[in-house]
Amino acid sequence: MRLRYKRAGAKEREQIRTWRYEGAYASFNYALEAGGWLDAFPKDRIYSVEAESRIVGVFFLIERNDRRWEYRILVHPEELGQGLGKRITLLALREALCLGIDELMLLVRRDHDVAYRLYRSVGFVETGMVREWVAGEQRMMRQMVKRLA
Repeated sequence: MRLRYKRAGAKEREQIRTWRYEGAYASFNYALEAGGWLDAFPKDRIYSVEAESRIVGVFFLIERNDRRWEYRILVHPEELGQGLGKRITLLALREALCLGIDELMLLVRRDHDVAYRLYRSVGFVETGMVREWVAGEQRMMRQMVKRLA
């Protein structure tokens, strides 16, 4: 399956907003709700990822300061567990390089071992633990960084 990405327009963002996660991933629904990730970050740094004319993921490149940007990702709920997270992350790293970004940072839930292993496999290094508000509650998150330049 060939993946393509583009800046997510209003139509794509509304489509993504309809996704619903269940079970162990249900807590990710906050990112899709009003005031969530699709609203909180600059629209020109939200990218939809398509396969066969269907949105299968979305990634965010968020400027935090002049050298460090934050990376976030959501994979379509029906596509979880099929290796798309890694493929989308590799696309995001390529886009970050094209934008001249020096360093990407991300936060991953302490108990989300699958995502943690994925990020390590593409070169992110854990730099510490931070407390972060997620869907109205504080969670411990692993902070990870990858140098690009």
